[in-house]
This record gives sequence, C-alpha cells and structure tokens, in this order.
Amino acid sequence: MTAQAFRFGLQFVVSIVMARLLGPSEFGLLAMAAPLIAFVALFADLGLSQATVQRPEISQAQLSLIFWTSALVSVTSGVIVMLGAPLASIFYGEPRVQSVLVALGAILMLTGFYNQHVALLNRRLAFGSLVAVDLGSYTLSSIAGISAALLGFSYWSLVISQATLTISALVLAWSLARWVPSRPGKAPEAREILGFGGNVTGFNIFNYFARNLDNVLIGRTLGEVQLGIYDRAYKLLLLPLSQITGPIAKVATPLLSRLDQDREKYRRSYLMLLETVILLTYPSILVTGVASQLVIYTVLGAKWYAVAPIFQVLAIGALFAPVSNSTGWLFTTQNRTREMRNYGLLSSLAFVASFVVGLPWGIQGVANAYIATGCVQGPLLWYAATRRGPITFNALLRALIPYALGAIVTSGTVWLSARYLAASWTNVVLLLAIGHLVFWVTVAATPRGRATLNTLLDEGRRLMRRS
Repeated sequence: MTAQAFRFGLQFVVSIVMARLLGPSEFGLLAMAAPLIAFVALFADLGLSQATVQRPEISQAQLSLIFWTSALVSVTSGVIVMLGAPLASIFYGEPRVQSVLVALGAILMLTGFYNQHVALLNRRLAFGSLVAVDLGSYTLSSIAGISAALLGFSYWSLVISQATLTISALVLAWSLARWVPSRPGKAPEAREILGFGGNVTGFNIFNYFARNLDNVLIGRTLGEVQLGIYDRAYKLLLLPLSQITGPIAKVATPLLSRLDQDREKYRRSYLMLLETVILLTYPSILVTGVASQLVIYTVLGAKWYAVAPIFQVLAIGALFAPVSNSTGWLFTTQNRTREMRNYGLLSSLAFVASFVVGLPWGIQGVANAYIATGCVQGPLLWYAATRRGPITFNALLRALIPYALGAIVTSGTVWLSARYLAASWTNVVLLLAIGHLVFWVTVAATPRGRATLNTLLDEGRRLMRRS
C-alpha cells in the first residue's frame, strides 16, 4: 500500500503533465484503439493467472502448461489486432488508428510471456517483488512517454509509454520470479485448470462490453474530441480507486482461497479488506465528484472544463465500485467462476442497452444512462455473490451502513465548502483534507466503523514496530 501510494502520486502527476502536453484529440485517438486491444487482450491470459493464484497446490507441469498456453494465445492475439487494424481504421474513418493498432498489437504479443511470473509472485505473497515490477515498469514508461511528448511525438508518445511499460515489466518479472518453464507437455488436472480459466475469460469478455462499448459508440458517432473528454473523465475518476483496490486484490485472492474452509475467518477477512478499500477511496471520490468543476479546472486546465459534468455523474458509480469489484473475490476464491460468468453476461447486456439509450443525448446522456443502470445492477450483483458462501447479503449491507452515512455527511460538507472556494491547488488540497477528516470522523462515530478503524490502527502500529 505504501508503494501504491507513491505510484498513485506519480500517476497523478504524469496524467496532469501528459494532459497539458497533449490534447483531447491525441487521447481520443488512443481511446479509439483501446477497445479492440482490450477485447483481444482478454484472451491473452485466458484467466489462467487467476488459476495459478487460487489453487491450493500447483505443480511445475501445471505451471508450464499455463505459461505456454498464455504465450501462444498472446502471440495469436497480437496478430489478430494487427490484422484487424485496417478494419478499425475504416470503421472510425481515421487512418492513424491503423498504425497505432499495429504497434499495440506487437506490444500485446509480449504480455503472455510474463503474466505467469507475476502470478507466481502473487501466489508466493512476494509483494516486495510485485511492487518492484509494477513501480519500476511504470516509472520507466512515464519517463519514456513524457520525453517523447516533449520531443513532439504527439500520440506516438502514448504508444512509446505502453511499449516501455510492457518490456520493462517482462524483464523485471523474469528476474524476480526466478522461475523457468519446462517444455510443453501434459499436466494433471489440465481440464479443470483450463475450465476455471475459461469461465474467468468468459466473464471478462462480457465485462469488456460493459466497460468499452461506450467508447466505441462515442468514437464512432461523436468523434475523437468528445471521446477524449469522456475517456479522461472515466480514467481520472478510476485512478484513485484502481490504485487502492489493486494491491488489496492481490492480497485478497490468495488469502481468501486459503481460508475457504474457515467460514468465520473468511468472513472477517473479506469484510476487513472491503472496508479498508472504502475507507481509503470514498473521501477522494466524494470530494472530486461533488467539487468536480473546481477540481477539473485546477488540475487539467480550462481546455478540459467539459470533463467536469461527466466526472460528477460517473462519481456516483464509483461509490458502488468497491463492493461490486469485491464480488469477484467471492466468486473466484469459492470456485464459483461459472456463476460469475453467467451474472457477468446479464450485467453486460444491461449496460450495453444503457449506452444505446443514452447516446442520442451525447456523452452526458451515455454517462447518465450508464450510472442509472449501475445503481440497479450493483445491489443485484452483491445479492448474487452472497447467495452462497460465508458472506450473507444482510451481513454485507450492515457492514456498509457506517460508510453510507459518512458519504452523505461528507458530500454535504464538501458542497457547502466548495461554494466559497476559488479554483486553486491550495483549495483542492484543503477540500481533500476536509473530505477525509469528515468521512473518517463520521464513520468513527458508529460502533462498527470505530471497531474497524481501531483494528486498522492496531495493525498499523504492529507493522511499524516490526519495521
């Protein structure tokens, strides 16, 4: 978490610098290419990294099977992207998309050659090594991207950044995992492993459409400038959430998989992990959502002012995200990936329909319809995930009460405060401080919230003594 906080700060600064060096058109061009890359990338791993982490025991033969399968599929995926590049260019009516996709397809080929090494580090709970891979590769890619933008490479600076990220991650993962695959061959329980990965991949495919078809429709109908605005709002809002959820998810899957037979420990561990995510993400989401105009104008500048209203609507959905994302921990660690796949299909159909309904009203209409659907889909997904297993739906809702109260009080406080503040970095920092303080104090005023905070503080002091 300490390393991730540093990464978040670095990513925040890099996002601002790149947004000032490049404009909506450059980001929109990459956003046009992103849906095809994201879709094909779903097959580059086949969900097998999850199988590596989740299985109680795994042999060298099984690890090698997963590695060679992932490597073969990633190369095939890269070729498919390259072959589909001319069609994507015709679809968007933008010739530059073709060359961008060819380059990104070549980068995609490399991912299957190190995914298994990262999964092994995660399985071993080797978080120091995982941090080195993640932070090291991102730092190098940031330097490369900013340098290329300063040298006038325009949208190619974003491609260069991605290439640097992938190559450096590959080198670091191999160096730190110290694992070499055996020759391809048969492995015990291969069908079960591939079936687990297939269900995860099926869910990821359905989830892809729920997360990316809005970009496709906006880019095709409204153009790269509108897509660039929508994409920046979406990415900036998810930035703090992904930075916090990422490292906790790396702990959650191997930990809960090993507690599956101890229902009480499983329940306590899951709720503690979820509540930690909420405590660390809700204040910033609430502040930036409620005071979106002040924040966007200060951080990105006047040319990105149109991002503010989109950002504000999407912030509502971000409040549902921690709980919805955590349902994946429940499905995966309880070996219920078939259920996860089926529920993913239903959710995706609902989201795709919302994009189509909202599109006639522009990017604001898409955002409104998307979040309205999510407000219904979220609780239904929570119920589905808790229908079986150690976590019950009622227990989940009871655990969320202190944070719902904190969100209401914090939103009102930030709204009142922002009315009297001008756009400046000092005031953004002040609002963030107010938001965090009010949220945490409100949560601490409830018995459950106070117990959770005390537990986290005790663990923090214990870690400090160990260090």
